[in-house]
Amino acid sequence: MSEPNFVKTCLSLKINNSIFFTLFITNKIAYGSMRTICIYHSETGHTHAVMEELAKSVGAELIRVKDRSGYGKATMYLIGAPKAHMGALADIDPDTIDVAGYDLIIIGTPVWAFRPTPAANSIMKAIQNSTGKKVIIVCTSGGSPGETLPIMSERAAALGMDVISRHHISFTMRGVRDEEEITALKRAVWDLARS
Repeated sequence: MSEPNFVKTCLSLKINNSIFFTLFITNKIAYGSMRTICIYHSETGHTHAVMEELAKSVGAELIRVKDRSGYGKATMYLIGAPKAHMGALADIDPDTIDVAGYDLIIIGTPVWAFRPTPAANSIMKAIQNSTGKKVIIVCTSGGSPGETLPIMSERAAALGMDVISRHHISFTMRGVRDEEEITALKRAVWDLARS
């Protein structure tokens, strides 16, 4: 599927009917003036890859929230997952996120123990000036999203945000994601931006 917010222009330099070089220029087309930001936590890089691709696709800004716990692969599962299951908060950087200048907020989290990560729980506490903002919730996992999307949606609504859609992007054990799910996510953002 081609991305509808880009126009590609091809310029060729011809001298004596020989093409010396071809230059492809990509121009971004803005759908209205909707300012978008992607705010997310990622430990293994899967959520980062999804959010980075989405941000590039729609021209959004990115904030990658770091969990100051500094999990390794083992501690992510031995310590982080039980904390996620309990709904614990994490010490995060940045610890405040002002979304006053944005129309659409996209919040992303991995799924740990069928719930949002402690850092994602803290993202919801760190967001400021969110009343009336549109939000899309995204989670990534190698299995079921469990309770992650309903939990994040409920927290967003409690902050006065309007939850537009929720998306689960699944990955295989080899790190291959479901392209239909990422396409549906992009389409939801593009459709919202054009409305």
